[in-house]
Amino acid sequence: MENKFSKFKNFIKKEGFYVILFVCLCVVAVAAAFTIRNINNKNLASAEKEKTIVSVNDKENAKEENLEESVTQKPNAEQVKNNDEKENNVTVPESKTVANTANIKFSNPIENGAIVREFSDKPVYSDTLEQWVVDKGVSIKAEKGNPVLAAAEGKVVESGEGDGYLGNYVKIAHPNGLYTVYSNLDSEGLAKKDTVVKAKQQIGKVGTSAANYKFEKYGDHLGLQMIKNSPDNKEIEQINPSKYIKFSNSSKK
Repeated sequence: MENKFSKFKNFIKKEGFYVILFVCLCVVAVAAAFTIRNINNKNLASAEKEKTIVSVNDKENAKEENLEESVTQKPNAEQVKNNDEKENNVTVPESKTVANTANIKFSNPIENGAIVREFSDKPVYSDTLEQWVVDKGVSIKAEKGNPVLAAAEGKVVESGEGDGYLGNYVKIAHPNGLYTVYSNLDSEGLAKKDTVVKAKQQIGKVGTSAANYKFEKYGDHLGLQMIKNSPDNKEIEQINPSKYIKFSNSSKK
C-alpha cells in the first residue's frame, strides 16, 4: 500500500502540472460551450422578435394605405355630387313657375334712372379707394330708399350681404340664361332666395351698403351687373347692361 501511494505521489510531483492544465482546459471548454449556446439562443429569439415586428408593421402599413385610399376617394365622389347639385340649383329657373323664353325684355330697375358710371372693362379711378379698379357694371343714379325693380321676370338665386363692392345685393336668374345683380341695397326689404319675381316687381330699395363706393362723386346709386354663364357654369361673362336696358340718358346699343 505504501509503495502504491509513493508511486502516486511521485506521479503527481512529475505530471501534476499537466493534470491541472487538462482539468482547466476541460472547464474552459465546458464554459465556452454553454456561452455559445446561450448566444445562439438569444440571436434566435431576437430574430423571431424582429420577424414578428416586421409582420405587424406590414399589417399596420397595409391598414393605413387602405384607410388613405378610402379617405381620398370618398370626398372626391361627394365633391362631384355636391358640385352637380350646386350647378343644378343655380341654373335657369323652373319652367313650371317662370316662362321659358329667350325673348325677354329688360327694363330699367330704377324708374327713369340715369347712368352715372358707365360699363368699362378697363381700369377707372375710384375716389373712395384712391386707386384704379376694374368694375364691369354700371351705377344708376338713385336716392337712398328708392324702390329697386326686377329688370325682368326670373328667380332670386342669391340674396344677402356681399363684399365692399356689392354691399347688400340680390341676384336674379332669368329664363334666357342671363343673370342680373342689384347691389348697394338697403338691408331691409330684400327679396328672399328662391322667390319667383315678375318684371318690374320690387326686390329691395337703394341703400349705402357698398363701402367701396361710399365717397364717389355721383353719390347715392344702384349698382347693376348683367352676367352670362358658360354652358358648363365654369366661366362667366359680364355684359354691358346698356345692350339690353334703355336708361334715361342712353340708348340700347
